[in-house]
Amino acid sequence: MASAVSYEMIEAICNDLAATGENPTYLKVHERLGKGATRIVSAYIREWREHQAQASALSRHPFFGSWPESLQLKAKSLFDALLALSAEGAAEAEQTLKAEFDKQAEELRQATDQARRESADAQDSLRNERAETARLQTELDSLKEAELAREAMIADLLAQREQHVATIAENQRQLENLRDEHRVHVMELNVQAATERSRLIDELRIERERAAGEREHLMRQTDQLRQDHAAAVQEWRQRAAALESGLVAQRKKTDEAEERAAAQTSHARELTTIVHARDGDIAALKADIATVSRSLQEQAAMSSAQAARIEMLEQQVARETTRAKDAEMRTQELVTQLTSVPRPAPDKPGPAETQ
Repeated sequence: MASAVSYEMIEAICNDLAATGENPTYLKVHERLGKGATRIVSAYIREWREHQAQASALSRHPFFGSWPESLQLKAKSLFDALLALSAEGAAEAEQTLKAEFDKQAEELRQATDQARRESADAQDSLRNERAETARLQTELDSLKEAELAREAMIADLLAQREQHVATIAENQRQLENLRDEHRVHVMELNVQAATERSRLIDELRIERERAAGEREHLMRQTDQLRQDHAAAVQEWRQRAAALESGLVAQRKKTDEAEERAAAQTSHARELTTIVHARDGDIAALKADIATVSRSLQEQAAMSSAQAARIEMLEQQVARETTRAKDAEMRTQELVTQLTSVPRPAPDKPGPAETQ
């Protein structure tokens, strides 16, 4: 691999990087080259830097800076030849400096190994941070899905609430209709009860008047019979001796009068029975009125139960809304935590890049 790398290849890559305004470092050159040992590539990069420094110094020289480019190239060739000649003289110095160079190379290798270990640690930390970020992102996605599910549930609950409100409105409308019908029915029952009561009172009054008239007639008849009987007795006493034969006829009349009195008494008892029957009808009517009142109370209780159910549904909707707000707050807190996670620091340049 090392024999396949030449100075011309390194020079071309360094010139391309310098043309784009980048600093030719070992990592950048090795990344483009894709091969080569660290020592050889670094040596060629240093050689390219020395040539660039000489060319820059030559172009800035007060005598050579104004020369044409061809003369500058010839002067550069001359300087290269001089450098080659001076290299022979510097061979001895190179031997002296080789030991120091090897020592520096060993220190550089150790520093490179340390940098590689630090880079590996940084890579591990970066992977851990990326894994934590992925975990937080997964948790955020799950929370977003849960939030969407809660929003769907809230929308469903709102739809159910609207349906319940519509049902409640329909129930209230039906309740109002039932109340109106009940009110009309009660009014009709009250009218019928008042009419029936008036009729029964009138009939009772008539029956009582009739019974009173019959009792009065019976009393008059009784008084008349008593008077007739007294007159007959007086007349019998007066005419007892003379009217012995008329006594039988008088007794017959007395028996007939007693039969009529018994008949009148029986009729009075029948009238009393009719009055008691009318009183029973009035009591039954009062019982019907009490039944209607209980029905009204039961309907009022049903209305109260429906109102309590409506209140319970509204409380359930309020609880679901509070739960959705809590979930939204937790999602916002998690997003805040994700945004506050520190970004991984970029890789630190190795010692080879600083050369």
